[in-house]
Amino acid sequence: MKRIYRKSILSLFALSLCIHCYPESVNASAMVADEYFDMDIAQLMQITITSVSRKPQNLSDSAAAVFVITQDDIHRSGVTSIPEALRMAPGLQVARVDSNKWAITSRGFAGNFANKLLVMIDGRTVYSPAFSGVYWDVQDTLLDDIDRIEVIRGPGATVWGANAVNGVVNIITKKAGDTQGGLVSLGGGSHDQLLTGLRYGTALGDDSHGRAYLTYHKQDSFELHGTGEDANDDWDSLRTGFRLDGEQAGENSWTLQGDFYSNNVNQTLDPFWLPNPPYLSVINDDFETSGWNILGRWQTELSQTSSWTVQAYYDYTNRDEAIMEQTHRTFDLDLQYQRQLGTRNNLVIGLGYRSVAADFDNTFQVSVNPGNRSENLYSGFIQDEIMLASDRLWLTLGAKWEHNDFTGHEFQPSGRLLFKATEKQTVWAAVSRAVRTPSQFEESGTITIAVIPTIPPDVMKITINGSEQYGSEVVIAYEAGYRWLALENVSLDVAVFYNDYDNLQTTDLASSLSFTELNFSNKMSGSTHGLELASDWKPTNWLKLQLGYTYLGFDLKVEADSLSSNLAEITEFVSPQHQFSIQSAININKDLQLNLWARYVDTLKASRDIRFSDMTVDEYLTLDANVVWRPMEKLELMLVGQNLLNSSHLEYVSEFSTPLTEIERSVYGKLTYRF
Repeated sequence: MKRIYRKSILSLFALSLCIHCYPESVNASAMVADEYFDMDIAQLMQITITSVSRKPQNLSDSAAAVFVITQDDIHRSGVTSIPEALRMAPGLQVARVDSNKWAITSRGFAGNFANKLLVMIDGRTVYSPAFSGVYWDVQDTLLDDIDRIEVIRGPGATVWGANAVNGVVNIITKKAGDTQGGLVSLGGGSHDQLLTGLRYGTALGDDSHGRAYLTYHKQDSFELHGTGEDANDDWDSLRTGFRLDGEQAGENSWTLQGDFYSNNVNQTLDPFWLPNPPYLSVINDDFETSGWNILGRWQTELSQTSSWTVQAYYDYTNRDEAIMEQTHRTFDLDLQYQRQLGTRNNLVIGLGYRSVAADFDNTFQVSVNPGNRSENLYSGFIQDEIMLASDRLWLTLGAKWEHNDFTGHEFQPSGRLLFKATEKQTVWAAVSRAVRTPSQFEESGTITIAVIPTIPPDVMKITINGSEQYGSEVVIAYEAGYRWLALENVSLDVAVFYNDYDNLQTTDLASSLSFTELNFSNKMSGSTHGLELASDWKPTNWLKLQLGYTYLGFDLKVEADSLSSNLAEITEFVSPQHQFSIQSAININKDLQLNLWARYVDTLKASRDIRFSDMTVDEYLTLDANVVWRPMEKLELMLVGQNLLNSSHLEYVSEFSTPLTEIERSVYGKLTYRF
């Protein structure tokens, strides 16, 4: 503890030193031109978002816990991936498992296969139908092309559907018209060995624009906890894509975009079970992932008060790991109609259809039966924003209906109330119901967790199996929030929540006649509660500070007849109770920036993996720093140091076949030229 406190004092001293070491006399006209940094705090609170109600609205007018990560935030942080950028959002737990794996969740229930957070890129859902979670190593794009990342903590199921249980992350890229000209970036360092990016945008006509991009990212391996040996988790990613945007007659707008990627990934699988001696083994798995997608969107303004939008995409993914090869082909069609009814009602109606075809190449370790399968999802939603008092009080009522092949019909309603107490103070409250429907593994998968030799050549295999009786997990969420523009340069955003869960996942004996087969079951329930705080302060025209704090508490219980008697305690202890973040962005002069970012994460006391059931991940404090220099108008040099306070530290204990891996200190440099 003393070590942590000493580092906290040193980090806070460094931040305070930076605050005071540059005089007030820095000329505002000499500052680096930046769209978001140059805004005052009041303007930042009016940023337009779309993820809460599936229609444009100001951030300050949303009745939900929303945090927006802007392009300026991404650039100044020095991050090299989307998961790293998500660390900026309060209410999210972002833990790096190894070089290519992440455990990312909202409001608890962390894990390498966390399944209660819906993630989208430009409206395209990117979670895997296999386990309802996200493979973060393949979720990437050119970071310079991201306009913003909208993070909604709490259920978004009324408009986005199942799996938007504890939150929604919507990664929104810039329109092609905003990325005209060329960009070339080249960098590398101790861990991010090679960072390259190419992009070129051009006008295709009077009302249409396009761009194409290419990125290559190569990361070195980290080291194993305790031994310092190579973790064999290095990887590289090649990605390319395009986006076209256009308008017709001022009434119609359209988008066509697509991406292709190919990754080479190394990982250590420990344990890896075999049907023959030595049965228990450790292997180094060098595998490939690849995929492509194409998305089209058309929007028509029928009048000043009504519009409709149609969106369709096709997404192909392949992941060829030693434990299993899996291929998914997803087609998604979405229709939405919006209409202003009189002066008090704003109605949004939507219909959706999704088809998923999957192929699994089963192994002794993991299998899905049948290996070839297809599923269909039908959905519809309606939401009405009702102004109860002129420009002061709004009530939003909505509900989503879905029909899936696992549990049949699901109903997910919500009610949200927004009150503008004053021009600078907003209070909101919400009650909503959301479900997480079973994944393919939970319905018909088999996972080998142990092998016991009997009479050769026979073995006894202990497995966790999917079950057709496995039902949807359910949450009733109660939320409230307060936003206050205390001064023109100070804002405060606070959210509190209480989530009541039922039918949470456990594992139990398939029958009383066998102790070698476990089934997924729904025998855990309980609640979580917490507080999330975000504050911006811009004391001068050359300095901006961002503060974030998260508190999370659990009260879970497992039914007495369940084998998972300790699962409630383990689930509580794999998410930190306290998280704290402070960022400072400093414009030294018009050509030079200094950016600092300190983060504190509380202790994790347990693991879901029996190998590390008594493992504790110590609290840790990190400090990232970078300097950005623009020697010429179109040329930028960046030098970044990450995890500067420790040579390495442990962030998470994976629940499946990944050894304990230390996240190491790293530095890199990058050159960017725009033309």
